[in-house]
Amino acid sequence: MRDLKKKKNVITPDLTPLIDVVFLLLIFFMLVTTFNQYTNFQMSLPKSDVQEIVENDGDIELILDKDGKYFLKSGNENIEIFNDNLEDEIKRVMNGRKKQTLIISADKDLRYEVVIKTMGRLKNTGIEKIEINTIK
Repeated sequence: MRDLKKKKNVITPDLTPLIDVVFLLLIFFMLVTTFNQYTNFQMSLPKSDVQEIVENDGDIELILDKDGKYFLKSGNENIEIFNDNLEDEIKRVMNGRKKQTLIISADKDLRYEVVIKTMGRLKNTGIEKIEINTIK
């Protein structure tokens, strides 16, 4: 009879240290993660020893992916531009801007000829300064 009245002690694990460790791991991965602004495009920028360009909010960026497609990035907006309309779209976007600077971000596997021809076409639109974006 005595054995039936005895209750077994139930051991429950303390989850507080486990939750602390999970939060520490979460904070660690949030701080260590790098964010790539070119995830929407199939491209990787070439590396250079030169300091990378610091973009301002008003800068216009022309992105050339590895397939030779053009994208115009102004603020948070990405517009795909077709090859035939490149000059017209650049003139439209740059119209009325005081700072006539354009940043080109081209994929490292893109042929050099394509980048040079694009830069020549952009110079014909009246852009004063063209900068090329790289990764340091």
